Amino acid sequence: MNWFASLPLAISLPLFVGGFVLVSCLIVLALRPAVRRIVDDAEQWDRVLGHVIGTFGVFFGILLALVAVSVYENYADTRHAARQEAGQITALYRGTTGLPAEVAAPIQATIKEYLRVVIEEDWPDQRRGELPDASLGLVDRLEEEVHKYDPQDVQQFAEFQQLLVTFDDFVETRRVRIDATTLELPMLFWVVIWVGAAINAVLIGLIIVRSRRLHLVLAGMLALFIGLVMFTTADMDLPYQGSLAVGPGVFERVSDQIEQMETGR
Repeated sequence: MNWFASLPLAISLPLFVGGFVLVSCLIVLALRPAVRRIVDDAEQWDRVLGHVIGTFGVFFGILLALVAVSVYENYADTRHAARQEAGQITALYRGTTGLPAEVAAPIQATIKEYLRVVIEEDWPDQRRGELPDASLGLVDRLEEEVHKYDPQDVQQFAEFQQLLVTFDDFVETRRVRIDATTLELPMLFWVVIWVGAAINAVLIGLIIVRSRRLHLVLAGMLALFIGLVMFTTADMDLPYQGSLAVGPGVFERVSDQIEQMETGR
């Protein structure tokens, strides 16, 4: 389901949903003659088919809803992790302003370099679905520079402790942001969803409708909605690659804020 990640939304959405509707309508056209030949009692057929469609619709609808909610939660968590990491790196930078200049300067320089690498190297890797590692060395360097500080009094010790807590939170949030690169639904879920969509199209095609045009309109409208739900779910299932991808905007704003802080000094 990630074949459309590299396509613009204006192309991928009509292509996916349009193809989905087209296939559903073709199934209807293929089944209409067969249904007319094999059905003797249209009333009984519609009654039995109505029960089948109703039962299937409940289970298929629940499946789509649960999958969509799960994917959205993962997408929202990924976006929150990026924002939280950016906020923590900002807090880490501000926390160095109370340190001696010879201690704060290398830490601040590493933080600025980290932001640059995340924006210019980590995010392109994530857009390709690859786990980024360009910024890992900077995290190690930052840890070494923070631990080089030796507080001399109670106030400095308290500031140093807060700095360590912020750094630990930053490392944990960074791990969540990176792990989301490969976060996606298992293939088995998509197999079940596609099989369910195919069964739904077949069941709609088995309904006896005198007007072929009306039958196609009904099948097309239902296929349009299901196709939109599946496309949106698949798009959000790729938090760094789809058209709704989480971008490095929060890190870019933090980088700009740091430059403004240094300019205003």
